[in-house]
Amino acid sequence: MPEPNCKELSKAISNLDITSTSYLSSSRYTKEELLNLKLGVNKREEHVTIAEVESNGFTTPPKLQCPAPPPPTPEVACNSQANGVVKPNNAIPVAEAPKKKKKKSSGKNKKPNATGFEEFYADPPITPEEHEEEEDLYDQSRPFASRIQTCIQRYRARRKLDALKANIFTKYLILGGIEATGKAFTGGILDNETLEHCTAEEIATLQATDFIRSGATNSKYYDPANPDDWVVDFEGISKGFFSYRVPHQFGFENEAQIKLCSTVIRNFLNYVLQHAVCLEYTMDIMAARQICDLAEQELPAIKMMTPRFPGDWNVAASTICGGRFQAARVIAQAWQKEDPEFEQYASLNAGFEEAEAIRIFQTGLAFAGTDAVFHKAMGGEFRIVSTARNFYEVVGIERPSVQKIDEYARVKNHKGKENSIKALGYLKVKRLPSPGFDSEDVSDNEEEEAIKEAINEVETFWLEDYTLQLLFLGLKLELIVHELNIGVKFFDSVEAIYCSFFTYLENEMMLDWKEPVLNTRPPPTEDDPDIEERVIEAAMDEEIGDDNKRI
Repeated sequence: MPEPNCKELSKAISNLDITSTSYLSSSRYTKEELLNLKLGVNKREEHVTIAEVESNGFTTPPKLQCPAPPPPTPEVACNSQANGVVKPNNAIPVAEAPKKKKKKSSGKNKKPNATGFEEFYADPPITPEEHEEEEDLYDQSRPFASRIQTCIQRYRARRKLDALKANIFTKYLILGGIEATGKAFTGGILDNETLEHCTAEEIATLQATDFIRSGATNSKYYDPANPDDWVVDFEGISKGFFSYRVPHQFGFENEAQIKLCSTVIRNFLNYVLQHAVCLEYTMDIMAARQICDLAEQELPAIKMMTPRFPGDWNVAASTICGGRFQAARVIAQAWQKEDPEFEQYASLNAGFEEAEAIRIFQTGLAFAGTDAVFHKAMGGEFRIVSTARNFYEVVGIERPSVQKIDEYARVKNHKGKENSIKALGYLKVKRLPSPGFDSEDVSDNEEEEAIKEAINEVETFWLEDYTLQLLFLGLKLELIVHELNIGVKFFDSVEAIYCSFFTYLENEMMLDWKEPVLNTRPPPTEDDPDIEERVIEAAMDEEIGDDNKRI
């Protein structure tokens, strides 16, 4: 029998009389029986009676589509094995899903390895064996030179020092008398046999470049066999390094450079404290760490205040009274004004025009000077009576009051404009001995006598408020000071500005020191005055001959 469609089956069901009670006890009809009922086939007459379909009967909507039947399930014959595992005999092969290729990491999101200089970095925990090893290496019974040498070598091996950090750390060690130069003629590479038979600590020792040698051949390095001329001073080395070595050799163009130097030194000092390398110098090391903090504060301030010196009033005084700015100024003569390029030359002047300088100078005398100074200045004759190069320490700063600033603001300049003359305050300084790194044409006795005379004297300079606000107590200044005939002092040259902890170490003088070598060349004599020159020429000819042979 052909398979009926869904529409015919629906009509057959609609033709049944579902109100008849004869259907209630009957069994469930199959699809073929329902179709036979419609077609007049009566195979189950015992409980089926065809009823007339009333005119008001309901039929299944003809437009309703039945869902498609599901696909047939394949029959799989299976054989059971003795071990209970079922294996298919005629299994339909199933296509395997293609394997996804693993994407290679680009490395952009990969975190870099720790260098040891991160803000919250902490050394990893050590094993009990490593702890016992460190206790033995840093035992107080060992000499300090041996302990600090081991500490420096292990620190350099456990920190990732790039070229800049390594240079900072090396300069710091050399200033402290540690031989931190590279090994010559080693190539820096160990052979495979050494790498296979040596531990990591032994390899680090072989590759170390920092040493404290007993019987050192160079006097600029610390010699444990002759320690009379040396003293262990962590704080002093930090002061000398940050106050003189860093500004002169590394510079401090921005705050990041200063912080980098302090971070490297502080990290090393923390390592020394953490590993208990030298417990007898704990307080000294902690004081050295405070110097690192001070350097981060004072060096940027010095960078900011340097271009503001010497200040408007000091420049005006120098222009009027014959100082440096007067000598460097292009004066407008009658014949020069006709030159079309004169204005270009005059624009290079450092300072003020004469009329502007007089106005600034006189305003400062009127507001900042005493009555005695003002009366002396009424004569209108100003000249320099003495000039000196002195080293000072700032001991007091007096900034002008708000009322005084308003009074200066109401003063008109030479062009009749207000708010052009800056208010002056007072900078109080005390003279100090010369640091000693620049040779002066004075004897030691003369300098000592001059210092004794001025040791209790506090000198006062006039300086603008916008510069005074950056200064701090303890600041060191090296100035070219001029004294006028009216008793007022001014400075027009600032030779150097140093931190409050400025220290010039004797080690600085030894950095470029080389041990003298016996000269084997014969000296010139009266009979043969040119013998030295001939020896030098012969040596040069010999070197040229060796180079030609190599070529």
